[in-house]
Amino acid sequence: MKFVTAAGHSVPIEIKRRKGTRHLRLSLGQQNQIVASVPWHTSERGILGFIGKQSAWLEVQLGRAPRLYSLSEWLAERPQLVASGDIFAVRIEQTERRRADYCFDQGGAVLVIRLPELDEDSLLGLVRRFAKDALTCRVAYHAKRLELTYRALSVRDQSSRWGSCSARRALSLNWRLVLLPPTLQDYVILHELAHLTEMNHGKRFWALLDQYDSNRVAHEAELDSVSAQLMRVGCVK
Repeated sequence: MKFVTAAGHSVPIEIKRRKGTRHLRLSLGQQNQIVASVPWHTSERGILGFIGKQSAWLEVQLGRAPRLYSLSEWLAERPQLVASGDIFAVRIEQTERRRADYCFDQGGAVLVIRLPELDEDSLLGLVRRFAKDALTCRVAYHAKRLELTYRALSVRDQSSRWGSCSARRALSLNWRLVLLPPTLQDYVILHELAHLTEMNHGKRFWALLDQYDSNRVAHEAELDSVSAQLMRVGCVK
């Protein structure tokens, strides 16, 4: 199913059927698709009719939606990645090596991304590998400093969340954390580490996080202001 804008652009419609809900709701997904959350037995005709009635609202929301970026486009405009509390300039090179890898140049100030083929999949795969290495080290650093232990850490391609912590003390982080400024990357890590002690978002959790990050409120607001755009990086190839 598609929605055609007044300018003639075709926008995919993602249907999420939910048992127990009574109302139809529309929102935009992380790839700027229209997400229709509807009661389980709603017909496609009924969904299209509802979308048609909301077309003016959808036009406004689509006009406000952040741009989708490929990772190569993002790094061309902002050639930097973050690790160990530092910002590294990024240089992408084609290499004769059979395997993609990265190294550091200019005394460690420049991160060199070396790819056998300069294609989007290779770039995304290597940056995600860099993110796993970088975030593993940064989480270990903060956990040791705070005398905390965790069972496992995974770095994934979440579409809307920066991180999570399970009841089994397993942490999961979004690879896009390496696109954030160091202070915001640390804020997300500290947020998830705080869940090792407080698994909910109650008063004790926020009090603990305030101890971990004295600028927590400002960092949270700043993260909210950039999340919608950054979550759309790597969504096109």
